[in-house]
Amino acid sequence: MNIQELESKCGVTKQNIRFYERKGLLHPNRNLENNYREYDMEDVERLQSIKMMRKIDVSIEDIREVLEKRLPMEDLMQKHLEELENRRKELDAGVKICKKLLHTQFEELDTSAVLKEMDEMEAKGGKFMKIVDDYKEFTKMEHKRKFSFVPDNMALKPEEFSEALLTYAKENDLNLVITKEGLYPVFEIDGVEYTAERTFGRFGAIIHCQMTHPEELEEFAPVSETRRKWFKIIKVAWLPLCLLLFLMITRGSIVAGLIVGVVLLPFLVWAFRS
Repeated sequence: MNIQELESKCGVTKQNIRFYERKGLLHPNRNLENNYREYDMEDVERLQSIKMMRKIDVSIEDIREVLEKRLPMEDLMQKHLEELENRRKELDAGVKICKKLLHTQFEELDTSAVLKEMDEMEAKGGKFMKIVDDYKEFTKMEHKRKFSFVPDNMALKPEEFSEALLTYAKENDLNLVITKEGLYPVFEIDGVEYTAERTFGRFGAIIHCQMTHPEELEEFAPVSETRRKWFKIIKVAWLPLCLLLFLMITRGSIVAGLIVGVVLLPFLVWAFRS
């Protein structure tokens, strides 16, 4: 069967099926004549197993461990059950406080008393979100699509590339795992794949990192290449174009405007092609 048939049979989108293939969870055969993927009932059963485990929020990494028989199913479920129990404690504590405040006006709120009660609940095993997590979550969101940073070692030899990435991850509390080293390393942050490259300026090296497959995240809707380039032109060219319009209006000279336009033309061409 083809990917459309597999999608219909299992209720898993084509995008997710391809994602699972890239992550090594699915291994469909290839048609020797046209190199198309061909799925069989073994792939159906495997995909349904993946779907089942994802629906109870088992991580991609743990699913891979089970499918490759490096982790027994019993051990995985025990580990995941403990994780879910910890989350339930957080929810139970939060529900209790929400019920207490349900009919309380903000002006009447005794914040100190509520915080004291929350501290007592935590002492008895209850759990609440840690305030430090606010910054962590914001940092992770900021790093979802692309980011750049200046490494401590401004020279940054090729063999020091991975070390610079790991140092940056540690400083920003990021769960970073390098999957391919070299001049253009590949790494993952919380299971999301990125590529990195280095550039050099007058002040030394800069490392640029970008998500490999932004279309896998719902908040990043696909943008066509042409549209992306037009957005870039608007971003870099609005000020020169305003200058061009200003000269044409104030000097009343179309010739002066055309001269400026000719000067700007190579710059606009470069912006569109890059």
